[in-house]
Amino acid sequence: MSSPERSPSPEAESEAPPPAPQNTPEKPGSPEPAMMALAIVDRLSQEDMAVDVKVVGAAVSGGEGDRGLGNGCCAARKAESGLGAVPGILRRRAVTRAAFGLRVSAALLSLVSFSVMAADSTEGWAGDSFGRYSEYRYLVCVNAIAFAYSAFQAYTKVHYLILKKLIIRRPISYYFDLSMDQVLAYLLMSASSAAASRNDLWISRFGADEFMDMANGSIAISFLAFVALASSSLISARNLFTWNSNATS
Repeated sequence: MSSPERSPSPEAESEAPPPAPQNTPEKPGSPEPAMMALAIVDRLSQEDMAVDVKVVGAAVSGGEGDRGLGNGCCAARKAESGLGAVPGILRRRAVTRAAFGLRVSAALLSLVSFSVMAADSTEGWAGDSFGRYSEYRYLVCVNAIAFAYSAFQAYTKVHYLILKKLIIRRPISYYFDLSMDQVLAYLLMSASSAAASRNDLWISRFGADEFMDMANGSIAISFLAFVALASSSLISARNLFTWNSNATS
C-alpha cells in the first residue's frame, strides 16, 4: 500500500516565493493619460500661482499699514481674475500706441485737408477761390486748428517717451485732452457738413468742375480727420475714467 500524501507544512508555504507579477495589457480608455494631463495642468497652475503670490507679496510689502494691505488685496483680485501686472502693461502699451497713431493721423489728415482747400482756386474770367465762400473758409480754419492741436498732442507723447516728463500735469492733461478732442471733433463735423452742403448746392446748379473736385477731396479728407479725432476722444475718456477709478479706490 502506498503511503498517504502529506500536505506541505505552514512554514513551507510561508517560505515559498511569491508569484511573479503578470503584466496585464492596458485597457483602452485607461484613466492614466488623463491623470497625467491633469497632473501637468496642476503643475502649471501651481507655477502661475507662485508668480501671482510674488506679485501680491510685492504689493503688500510695498504698502504701509492698511493701505499696503488694500493694494495687496487689489493685486490678489487682479491676479485671480487674470488681470495681473503683465497683461495690464501690454494693454497700456497698446492704448498708448493707438493714441499716438490717431494723433499723427489726425494731424496729417487735417494738414492735407486745409492745404487742398487753400490751394483750390481757378484763374480766368470765370475764376473762383475758396475765400469767396464762408463755408470753405470755415473748413480751412477748423482743419488748421485741428492740425495744430493734433501735432501738439503727438509732440507731448514723444516728449514724454524721450524725457519721461509731462508738459501738462495729470489729471489736468486728461481733462484737457477729452474736452479738446470732443470740441474739435464737433467742429470738424460741422465744418465738413457745411462745406459739403455748399458743394452739393453748387454742383446741382452749375455742374462739376475742377474747383468742385478739389473741394470734394478736401471735404472727404476732413471727414477722415473727424473720425481720427473722435477715436482719440474715446481713448481720452478711457484714460480719464481709469484715473478717476484708481484715485477713488
